[in-house]
Amino acid sequence: MRRLWVPVTVILLLLAAAPALAQTATPPPPTPDAERLTALATQVAQASEAAKETFDRAINILGIFEGVGLVVSVMSILGTILAVAAGVIGFRGLSEARAEVEQSRQNIEQELADARQQFETDIRQGREELENVRRRLEQSVREQRDSVIQSNVAMSFTALGERQYRSKDFSGAIDTYLRALELDPNNLITHYRLGYVYTQSGQLDKAQPHLKRALELEPNFPPALAALGYVYRRVGEKMSPGMEREKMINQAEKLLLDALDISPKLVDEDSESWWGSLGGLYRRRNQVDEAINAYERAAEVTPQSSYAFSNLALLYMQKQNRDAMLKTYRRVEQLAYHEVQAEVDNYWAYADLLTSRLALGKVKEAEDTLVSVLEVAPPESPFFFDSLLDTLRRLAVALGDDQSGHVRRTIEIIESYRDQKAQQDGQPVPD
Repeated sequence: MRRLWVPVTVILLLLAAAPALAQTATPPPPTPDAERLTALATQVAQASEAAKETFDRAINILGIFEGVGLVVSVMSILGTILAVAAGVIGFRGLSEARAEVEQSRQNIEQELADARQQFETDIRQGREELENVRRRLEQSVREQRDSVIQSNVAMSFTALGERQYRSKDFSGAIDTYLRALELDPNNLITHYRLGYVYTQSGQLDKAQPHLKRALELEPNFPPALAALGYVYRRVGEKMSPGMEREKMINQAEKLLLDALDISPKLVDEDSESWWGSLGGLYRRRNQVDEAINAYERAAEVTPQSSYAFSNLALLYMQKQNRDAMLKTYRRVEQLAYHEVQAEVDNYWAYADLLTSRLALGKVKEAEDTLVSVLEVAPPESPFFFDSLLDTLRRLAVALGDDQSGHVRRTIEIIESYRDQKAQQDGQPVPD
């Protein structure tokens, strides 16, 4: 600021000296010589440079708009002083300098106006962008909050569906899982469990899309791999012998092996080892040794379950080892009895208890157990009776005609009951 006062002071001194010059002046003043013009021009240049420096300082100290305003004011004063000096002294150089200063002032004012307009435009655009960002953030927060709420509700439905399945309400479980998928359509567990319930209710065509969707969400999800393998096994068993049937069974074997390779101790929703499903596949292909190995692996995974031992007993008989069969059935009876005591509606355990008592010749106990089997049998699962009847027919063959009369009578009772239930429910009677 002190530098600005120097040229201003000089000009003020010139202005103060103007009256004296006017009084001593005689006819119009002579044309100034080159040295005076040069000196005056130098002073004007210095004043202009001082104004520029003041402008720069004003921007740094007072802000862009205040600084520009100060310089414009200084230059206006300078222009006025030069105009007075030019009128008093009459120098043409001063008039030209005044014009240049005035033009500079106008340029600075225009630049100031342009800068202000650009500044206001930038501020407005910045505010608009910030507002858009705020809206997007709020929308994202709302969507995430709604998604969390829906996921929590879907998890509640999934838990409810599991309880419904365990209480043998397959239709209710399916409806609940479908509602859960409406809220959370990409839930891996819900797709898997829905596919599993569809399978147990015999709706294999509806089970496949959900199990495949689960594998799309998680390609190496062992429960879905195993469940889809079991579905393919069931589909293949219904097909006529031929290449297509073998392809289907081979695909089922691969999926089951892949699942068990990832998780050797994997169990299904009924808490049974998936090694048992693989053992059933081998047994149906008459690969007895492979089936025995698979069921033994299942027994290692679930040693307190009668399921694997019940199947092993019949496989031992196929190997002409009657003693091993009877010994194993005695173990099956003990395990199955404890299972039904712990879980009174465990229909698979009741089926094993019935089979073991028939195999051991305990006819009276078997008759009492049969009543319980028919009472707890799941009404919506055709596989239960199919599996039980298949086991009893194999047992009758293993015992021989002389010792299997009570087994065959039991088979007839179960078939009659199954057919009556199918007629009552409006379902086709199995062949």
